[in-house]
Amino acid sequence: MKQENIKTEQKRISFRKLALETLPEIWGFQILASLMMVVPAGILMTLLNSVAEAGDGALTSADLRAMFLSWRTPLLLVLGFALILLYTVVEIFAQIYMNGDVLSGERIRTWREIKKGLHPAKRFLNPTGILVLLYIFIAAPLCGIGFSISLTKSFYIPNFIMDVVLSTPLYAGLYVALILVLIWIGYRSIFILHGVLLDDMHPAEARKASAAIVKKNGKRFALGMLKTLAILALVQGAVYILFRTLPDLWLAPRGSELPNGYFFDVSALDGLSSLSKTDFTIVSYRVLCAATILVGGYLVSITSLLCGSYLMLRLTRYYLEFTGGESELWPARPKKSRFPWKLQAMIVVFVMILLGSVAVGLFYNQLIEREEPVKIVAHRAGGTMALENSIEGLKLAIEHGCYGSEIDIQRTKDGRYVVNHDKTFKRLTGVNRAPKDMTLAEVRELRIRDAKGGANVPVATLEEMLETIKGKEKLFIELKGVTADRRMVDDTVAIVRAHDCVSDVVLISLNYDIIKYAETNYPEFETGALFFMGLGDISKLKCDLLIMEEEMATETRIMQIHQAGKQAIAWTVNTEKGLRAFLTGSVDAIITDEITLAEKVQAKLDERTDLEVMEDWLSEAWY
Repeated sequence: MKQENIKTEQKRISFRKLALETLPEIWGFQILASLMMVVPAGILMTLLNSVAEAGDGALTSADLRAMFLSWRTPLLLVLGFALILLYTVVEIFAQIYMNGDVLSGERIRTWREIKKGLHPAKRFLNPTGILVLLYIFIAAPLCGIGFSISLTKSFYIPNFIMDVVLSTPLYAGLYVALILVLIWIGYRSIFILHGVLLDDMHPAEARKASAAIVKKNGKRFALGMLKTLAILALVQGAVYILFRTLPDLWLAPRGSELPNGYFFDVSALDGLSSLSKTDFTIVSYRVLCAATILVGGYLVSITSLLCGSYLMLRLTRYYLEFTGGESELWPARPKKSRFPWKLQAMIVVFVMILLGSVAVGLFYNQLIEREEPVKIVAHRAGGTMALENSIEGLKLAIEHGCYGSEIDIQRTKDGRYVVNHDKTFKRLTGVNRAPKDMTLAEVRELRIRDAKGGANVPVATLEEMLETIKGKEKLFIELKGVTADRRMVDDTVAIVRAHDCVSDVVLISLNYDIIKYAETNYPEFETGALFFMGLGDISKLKCDLLIMEEEMATETRIMQIHQAGKQAIAWTVNTEKGLRAFLTGSVDAIITDEITLAEKVQAKLDERTDLEVMEDWLSEAWY
């Protein structure tokens, strides 16, 4: 009763003022919640990796049979579900409870909010609840509507699958329809979590309640959210311009006056007295660049975090108003918000950033420069420069100085090997027959159609490819399709040996079993496993090259692969953004269709100033 009296006596303020007063508390809540999650999330990730690493060291898409039939899979699903639930509880449930406390005038206590978030977790152990969690885990990152967690914020459909989807009108239409359906579901179900958490509803009941709320208040809600999103976008844009764009404009002309690519060896210094004026100027400039990028990036990321938290607070306000009546005034925040420790924490962060900036400035060359440039491998012979998987493509890749070319081989009915990617020849030749159902003579009668005009060409054989590249570039031979088996490995090895091209060839496949067979039985050959998802220590896979779909090729995985003495390759990197990221990263090679674009990007990278180099290297530090 006493607590109720305190609440009624609290000063009441506008929602806008309340939100501004709450921002420091939200910042503190986010920091503490993240720290509290480190240990349990680390334990779950360790368990996940330990289970996945049993056997060959990892479960990947290159061995789907093992992935689906292994005893590890059910255990991985349970651990994965527990990890998703943990992130959901801390990053969504606890924050909704926090928002409820803010709007009722209660003081925020991080551990209390997390404990409150744990209690309703069991309510989601039912079909509707699991669907809600799956939407958070998969659908929300794809369509951009609804709550999502940092664990899966970058969830994606692999690019090689999207290429097929977007290039096929039927699939593209179905994909767009699916996204629109998910957006509609997310919009209608936006208040499910509020119903479950704040009003103790069952997920199925909360789904119906959310749909009813949106239907009744749809116009006001939609217009209000659009206005809020526009304002938040302007805020984030202003912060980016102020702390990233303007400092860059100030630094750029000063950097252009300094020597490009200047080498400074801090280990050769005998002391500050041995530091030349040029050394001091360049090191100081590099420290300033690093500090500007890191501080600016930190402020941009904090702004983004606070904007996201404000959006959730706004949603909670809408829910309370739509279910309990509109309110113009809300309880002011309690005065004790522990500002001193929050200020100290901010000072510590900035000191650490400045110390890191000094280290970057001093050890710039050692940290950033790499011994060898990233190698370029042309996808399907010559990428988009020529007809797919053609001899002409190989010749163009060689002319452009590519390190290698990737091709796809399949076995014919009479045991010969021809170059083709799809299950059939329909897309390239118009003939809807598979290589396995045709003899070599029949395949040789086909012609690959040139959609851009020009002469059509015959389907190439493996032997012709080897004769073209011998001594000129690497040939990444992907053992493809239903005929990709151990016999294909044996036959390919025999053909390569007959052409004296062992050192010119890498055997690769999406089928890990045959790559492991090749690595074991033909150790003189380089081998590589292709995969687009995986858990565990992928560097333990029995092959020389780990060829990852580009979204999987993180710096952590690449470092793990290099520590095992193996090569890391990203595929298929076709956008300017992706090319820029990997050409400045630590992968050994990239597979791409866009050879000329890669050349243009590399030329631009070679002309970068120190500021631009650090932009590429440090810009993702806080994301």
